[in-house]
Amino acid sequence: MAKKLIIANWKMHPLTLREAGVLVDVVEDAQSNIDIVLAPPFVFIEHVACLTSPEIKIGAQDVYWEDPSKGGAYTGEISASMLKKLGVTYVIVGHSERRQYLQETDAMIGAKLATAIKAGLVGVLCVGEPMTIRSKGKAAVKQYIRKQLDGAFRDMRAPLLQSKKIVIAYEPIWAISTSGEKNHEETPEDAVEVISYIKSILAADYAVPTVRVLYGGSVNSKNITGFVEQEAIDGALVGGASVDKKEFKKIVAIVSNL
Repeated sequence: MAKKLIIANWKMHPLTLREAGVLVDVVEDAQSNIDIVLAPPFVFIEHVACLTSPEIKIGAQDVYWEDPSKGGAYTGEISASMLKKLGVTYVIVGHSERRQYLQETDAMIGAKLATAIKAGLVGVLCVGEPMTIRSKGKAAVKQYIRKQLDGAFRDMRAPLLQSKKIVIAYEPIWAISTSGEKNHEETPEDAVEVISYIKSILAADYAVPTVRVLYGGSVNSKNITGFVEQEAIDGALVGGASVDKKEFKKIVAIVSNL
């Protein structure tokens, strides 16, 4: 079995460097049979990178889409080249919170993904449906996911798509605790069906036969086994639970022992 991948998306947490260091300590003794990525806020990236061992990879929560080699007058933005110099190897794009609150479009997300890959980073593309789509049935869910994938990949050339620098995170929005929609629980079987569909699209339409697809619907220590033990699910994108040191330590231990 291939190694499972756990990405800790710290979002806008914690508040201090000291707290960031405590969260790093949680994973430093993790077993080597899983891959772990820590994605702290931009202000903590360099500090976290200095604290972690080489086995723990560093991720960013976003990136700007312009050519990172040119720089430019883009107030508040961070380029892929800047991230790379800080030790970042993964970057999350298209998270549901950025789609919702910052109105990021599939085209913008696709441009960010392409920029990240060109810079040598692994792009973690987030896709997922809201409850308004989920309530219409499985066919509507698949159509929605298909639209997100096609929108992100539309302008990407084959060498980028086939670079083995893409990870997909399936995060059903209605299952995320911070979405305001969470009133249902995703089952592992439902997640497997969607993730298998994602893999089939990548293989058939984009000639990408092997890609890691993670699950990201409010993963915690109580439900992660049911998801990550599924062969089709290659790991998890962990949000709120990743900044609870006791909870994340449990998650890492559980996945390490699967």
